[in-house]
Amino acid sequence: MAQGLHIGIAGAGVGGLAAAIALHLAGHRVEIFDQFDAPRPVGSGLVVQPVGQRVLEWLGCGQAARALGAPIRMLHGVEARTGAGTLAVRYDAAGAGLHGLGMHRASLFEALHGRLVALGARVVASSQVIASSADRQGRWLQMADGRRAGPFDLVVDALGSHSPSRRWCRACCLMARSGPRWSGPRPSCQPTA
Repeated sequence: MAQGLHIGIAGAGVGGLAAAIALHLAGHRVEIFDQFDAPRPVGSGLVVQPVGQRVLEWLGCGQAARALGAPIRMLHGVEARTGAGTLAVRYDAAGAGLHGLGMHRASLFEALHGRLVALGARVVASSQVIASSADRQGRWLQMADGRRAGPFDLVVDALGSHSPSRRWCRACCLMARSGPRWSGPRPSCQPTA
């Protein structure tokens, strides 16, 4: 790749941080925007499956994640009322040494955020993304306070299931699914009612 893209990422959760690291490692210039005043995780416990652990290793934060988590070798579940078995997973059945990695989402956030900061990617706090637009210069992110960031060659929406892009990208997403994709800037992807 002769020159990387300038990429804006909306959302600094697990998905946004992982995408930012991967894109940075691929040679792109990345800026990540989130509404938090200071980086902080939200959420509860989770289990990182073996394939996810390989991704964390590739991103360069596997060691940090392992230090913050605990190996899980087996999952066993029962139905509360009847006591009937509902889940029996032994990780080593799929391969010697395999295990899940139990950790709090805050610990996973810490491992990913630490790696991203170490790489020197720009994290912009206090930036609640509410819309995206495009013009001849590229794609822009619109913040709730009226600021605009960009232009970007590419915008990644990592805001999760309640993303405003469900409203402001509907027309673009429908156009992309309905036929040939136009690679230039979209004339308008503004919020819809």
